[in-house]
Parts: sequence; structure tokens; C-alpha cells
Amino acid sequence: MERIAEYRLVALLGEGGMGRVQLARTASGRLVAVKTVHEHLAADPGFRERFRRETLAARAVAGPFTAAVLDADPDAVRPWLATEFCAGPTLAETADALGPLGAGPLAALGAALAEALAGIHRAGLVHRDLKPSNVVLTRGGPKVLDFGIARRAADETLTATGEVIGSPGFIAPELLTADAEPAPAADVFALAALLARLATGRSPYGSGPAHQVLYRTVRGEADLDGVPTEEWRAFLAACLTGDPAARPTVAEVLRWCSERTAEAEAETGADGAWWEQDPVAGLIRRREEAVAALAGDPGGAGEPPAVEGGREGGAESAIAAPPSRPARPSRPGDTVPTGPEDTVPAASGSTAALTDAVPRRARPTATPQATAPQDTAPHAPTPQDTVPYADVPARGPTRRRLLALGGAMLVAGTGAGGVTLLGLTEKDDPTGSPAAPPRTRRPRGRLLWTRATGDPGHTSGVLRHGGALLVSDAAAVTALDAATGAVRWRYPARQITGVEPHGDQVLVLRSGLLFAPELIALDARTGNRRWKAVPTRPIGATRSTAPDGQSAFLAVDGALAVLVPYASDASLWAKRALGDRPWRAYGFDSRTGKALWFHEGTRAAVTGVHAAGGRLAVGLRPPSRSGEPVEEPLFVLRTSGAAPEPEPAIPGGAPHPQAHPGSTGTRYYASGGRIVSVDLATRRTAWHRTLDGAPAVTPTASGGLVHTAGPGGVDALDARSGRTRWSSTDVGRLPGGEEDGPPLVADGTLYASGPQPGSGEKAGEGARWGVHALDAARGRVLWSMPVESAGAPSAAAGGGLLHVYADGTVQTFTGPDSA
Repeated sequence: MERIAEYRLVALLGEGGMGRVQLARTASGRLVAVKTVHEHLAADPGFRERFRRETLAARAVAGPFTAAVLDADPDAVRPWLATEFCAGPTLAETADALGPLGAGPLAALGAALAEALAGIHRAGLVHRDLKPSNVVLTRGGPKVLDFGIARRAADETLTATGEVIGSPGFIAPELLTADAEPAPAADVFALAALLARLATGRSPYGSGPAHQVLYRTVRGEADLDGVPTEEWRAFLAACLTGDPAARPTVAEVLRWCSERTAEAEAETGADGAWWEQDPVAGLIRRREEAVAALAGDPGGAGEPPAVEGGREGGAESAIAAPPSRPARPSRPGDTVPTGPEDTVPAASGSTAALTDAVPRRARPTATPQATAPQDTAPHAPTPQDTVPYADVPARGPTRRRLLALGGAMLVAGTGAGGVTLLGLTEKDDPTGSPAAPPRTRRPRGRLLWTRATGDPGHTSGVLRHGGALLVSDAAAVTALDAATGAVRWRYPARQITGVEPHGDQVLVLRSGLLFAPELIALDARTGNRRWKAVPTRPIGATRSTAPDGQSAFLAVDGALAVLVPYASDASLWAKRALGDRPWRAYGFDSRTGKALWFHEGTRAAVTGVHAAGGRLAVGLRPPSRSGEPVEEPLFVLRTSGAAPEPEPAIPGGAPHPQAHPGSTGTRYYASGGRIVSVDLATRRTAWHRTLDGAPAVTPTASGGLVHTAGPGGVDALDARSGRTRWSSTDVGRLPGGEEDGPPLVADGTLYASGPQPGSGEKAGEGARWGVHALDAARGRVLWSMPVESAGAPSAAAGGGLLHVYADGTVQTFTGPDSA
């Protein structure tokens, strides 16, 4: 039996960016959650120091309504932390199940949470993310969770300055406007917002996109209609005022709520707190039985060791679930909550990043289960999968048992008190092992057509444009009929570095060391050249006499096409050969090729460009004489007027060239194993995830999901929260137009590479066998086909067709039932 110190490991609860969370027992049999840190993080002295400091901070918190850090060893080879294991529904789930709270229960809850905050503040911490999904109701009362982003009020080095950490609808306005550092008054604001949510059934600042909720918060537009009494309305309004100095203190909140609790008890003659009585007590009992099932207690009754006392202050672990419902992919309180309780993580250096521990492939530690066959597809939930609670026999943990309990959510400490809620769906065994779905024969696709198109050794890529497939290689751009493979047209051109379809045109960028960059517009229907543009600098409009660099980017924004030549710094030879050349930008009318404007920049390599909303954004990498890293800014040029006008550059914005004032929507980026969701207009990070390896990610969402692919397989993440919807280790990324491009998703289908079905190989072992088409929403394999290829393929998809280009030949596949 595997052990960590004196703790005997029972089951793996989850694994994520920081480490692994495992259910364990002490020598006396008490259940705890043990978190171990990943080896690469343990090797970082800075991370180890932060882990040590957060552990000490969490252990300083004490009180009946906060969970406990029981033990820790930050100096171990793999640092670990043991936390109390609690059982009960979150306040968010309780509200969903029972509806709004009355004045009496609301006052008792407010008093308990104010007492918890008082203990946190006495330890010199500010919680900063108090919300319904971070509070679990146990038979001993509410437990405040998630100290993973708590911060010492006097410690500016624990997290970076200027961070906004918290959840929309619960973040105090002074933190959003950076008018004040996190202080106890911010927790009072969050507590009042939580109580308002429990009293009315909705957030006081409404729902919808995060930026709208945050805007209403800053404006002070709290909706308190529906709170039990006018007295409560006035009290909550005082706590939600925009001036932190005008809010009641935590001690005043505790006194006010305690007085109302005593009044309510005198009026009703209630015996005991409301969470000790049904129906809340019934919800708690079901969670306790879920704990017993998870721990392998065949009886599943009585008070499990997980709810025993003995708190030494600090972080926590718990089990929570909605009552008597089938499991579903996302619930309030999941790993990264959705809606108005979305956590807004810090941009960098934040302890919020430590709370991401959604399991990729969870398996039990002590008793391994048989893995699912390679040629099976994920099992869809059916009504028969849900067993009424009363009919569940008393036995060890099974998938059906936890489904009957409502799909228990596991909450386990992920750092110094950080928590993660792991939703067990119908495909999961409660021990964490994927349940084997029914064996099905994987359908085989069919080869629709093939065509040799060019030089086998010089493939630039393929892409779809309406009903055409555009293939570019070293000698030409060729348009094929996507359905039949017939050649529509062919335009000979060498040194092609970019192809951009735009309405009824195809823009072709040519650049290289033998000539200056040039832009060619082709008729998308016939391939005839409409116009050609060669950059020409106006006389007197340039500060440098050096010629244009011979690398270039192309960007298109409606009627504007922009060519951005620059001097590459990809190698020492390139730096010496190209000299001190600045980057430049040339604007052309995309319909006629007429020159519109010119702008000269400074000496810098260009890492990316984007044009939208009347602005051109250029990611820059300035030269470094000493070899030291330099900040890579994003230069923004307003292009909507007669002449371009520079706007303030965005420091460090080069990695995200699409995030600038002219953009809208959300885009997803991958860097070093980290997936980041960015609101383009505000450049704010909505969420981030860390996955194994260095996965690529689809830049935009499809069907509410973004898809990632790396050495470990393919993952589908909820676009709003980053929570894992499904994962597969059987398939890997199918290359697109670039070597490290995103997974290929089109028309609700994800196309991936992988081994032959039934071979037992994983994605990285037999990926060259062929391609697999998966339902992008659920991960179910639709069809598979072998692919003949000696080189690395490029692929495109659309209209139910998959086009794979390798060795100078296009192969087009479709599903077995496609016309």
C-alpha cells in the first residue's frame, strides 16, 4: 500500500497543474486529502518557498467554520500537504436544491461566515474569493474553503501587485479599479454578495458575461429585490457600498447577524441550527455516504471519519454534490465555476493558478482497474443509468452508486488550502477510474478521392474556402473542387509564405531573401490575377534608407490589406545579412491594390500581426545586445483615418497580437503547457489551465468548447470555465497548416491522428497509422481510416470532408454514411 509519511493512500482524486490530490487515511483511520506537488514545480526554489509560506499562513487560521491543515512537509523531495476531509453540499448547490433562505437561516449563516472571516483576518490573511461555491455545509456547520488565493495583508511578495483575483459578482469594486489593496473590507463585500445570492436566488449584480457583471459592480448597481425584510436590505446595501471605509467591519457583521439569529430562534423556538434539520441534514447525509463509498466502506452509513473535529487551521477538502440528480458536465462549484461566479485569475505569479487540478486521466492509487479497450467510444448517459437513491444496495463504490447519489463532486485541497471540485460524470468510477463503456466496433470511413498536386518535398499547406480546397507548395497555388478533386485553377508562384482567402479573392503573400515582399490578389473563382502590390515608400516619409526586410506578415481588415515587412532575427546569419532594418507597414485597398498609407517602425523583429476594428496590432521583438530577455510590446496603429496614427503600445502584449482595442470576443492561447482564455477587447485573462506536455489549442470556441492536443492526447475544455469535458489518450493532434498548429475542428467534428483501433497503442506510439473523426462535443469516435504517408501531413476540413496533404498528394476522406 503506497504511503506518504504516515498517510496510507486510498484513491486518486485528481491531478492538475500543481500536483496530485489523493484520498488517504491516517494510522487511526481518519480520512484526509493529501496533495503532492509535481516534480518540476518542486525543483523550483521560488515555488517551494511560496508553498512553504502559504502552508504556514493556512495553518494560522483557526475556528469552527474553517477547515484544517493537518500536516505538511514543504521540504520533502516532493512537497505535500494533508488537509481535513469534509462532507456536504456547497451553498450554491443548497440554494439550487432548496431555494432562497429566510431571515433566520440567513442570519445564522451570516454569523458563521463572519466568524470564519474573523479567524482568517486574525491570521493576517484576506480571503479574496468568498462565494457560495467556496462554502460547504457540513453537519457541524458551514466550512469556508479555498485559501489558495488568500493573501497576507502585509506581504506584497506573495502575489504580484496589481492583480485582480476573485469571482465576478463577489469582487469588491475597489479591487476592480485598483483603488485599494485587498483588505478585510473586501471580504465583507463578498460576504454580503453571498448572502444576497442566498436570500434572492440570484447574484446582486446580475448574470451574463463577466465584463457586464464587473461593470455593474463598479457602478454600484446592486439588485436587492427579494431579500427577506427592509432591515436586511439596508444591512446588505451598507455592506455592498463602494466605499470600503463605510462598510461595517467583520466584527459588526458578526454582532448584527448574531442578534438576528437570537431573535429568530426566540420567535420560532427552533432547536438547533437550520443545517442540522431536514431537508439540509438529508443533503449532508447523502454526501457523507458518498464519502464512505469513495473510501470503500461497504456499510456506507453513520458519521464517516471525514467529518470529525480536530482543526489546526487553514486549508480544506470536501465532498459536495447536488441532491438526487444525474451527474452532468458542469455544476456551480466545479473546478473553474461558470457564470457570475467565474474566478478571474491573476495575470501571472498568482496563487490562483495553484487551484487548477482537473484530472486528465484519474485512476485509483491502491486498486487499479482494467482500462477501457482502445476501440470503444464514450458511453452516452441513458435514463437507465440513474438509480433511485432508495434502491442503491449497500456496497463498495461503483459508477451507478455515485450517480444515484447525484454525481458527487470531490473537493480536494490543491495547494496551501486551494480547492478543486472534480465532477464525476456517468463515465467515471467514484474511485476515479474511467468506467469501461460498452464495446462497440469503430466505424470505418472511406476514401473519397486522391490527387497529386505538386512537389512532394515542399508543401506549404491546405485550407478550405467555401467549396474549394486551396493547396500551396513551392511552385504554385492550386484550387481543387473539395468534393471531387477536380482542378479549378492553378497560379504559378514561388516563395509563397502566406495564403489568405478574403471574400471573392485569394490574397497571396510572397517573400524571401531573393526579392522584396509582394502581395498578389487572385480571383477566387478563376485564379486570374486581379492586382499586384509591391511596397513603395513615399519620398520623405522614411527615417531609414535601409531596404525593407525580406520576411513579411499579411493582415486583412475588411477593405484594408496590410503588408508588414521586417528583418528576421531567426538566426545569427540573418541578423548579420539583413543589417539594421526597421519594420514597416503598407496599407492597400484590398479590392483594388491601391496604396493607402505607409508607416515606419523601429528595428525589431515582428512576431505576429492582427488587423480588426480599424486598428493594426504588431507584435515586436526588439533586438537584445546583451542576449538578455527584452519586453516584447504590441504596437497598435489606428488605421481608420486618412493617415495611420499610433496608439499607446501594450507592454508585453506581443504573444497575443489579437488582443487590442479594435478586437472583440474571446481567444484561446497555448504557451508552455498553459492554456489561457483572453477577452480580446479588455486583454483580461478569464481563466487558465495547465495541461501535461505542451498542447496546442483551438483559437476560438466551437459548440461551447475549445480543444487541446498534445503528447498526452486530446482534451475538450469548457470555453467559459476551462473545465475538462472529455479527454482521450487514444488520439493526438492532426497537423494543420503549421507544425504546432491547433487541433483540427470543423462542423462539429474533431479530426485527430492515432494508432489502429484495437492495437493497444497510444497516440504518440502509433499515430502514423491514420486519422480518426470524433464528435467534438462528446469525444465519441465517428470513423477511422488509415493514411498512406511518408512525411508529415497537412490537413484541412469542411462540409464533412477531411483533406490530408502529404508527399505532394491530397487524400480526401469522409464518413461511412456521407453522400
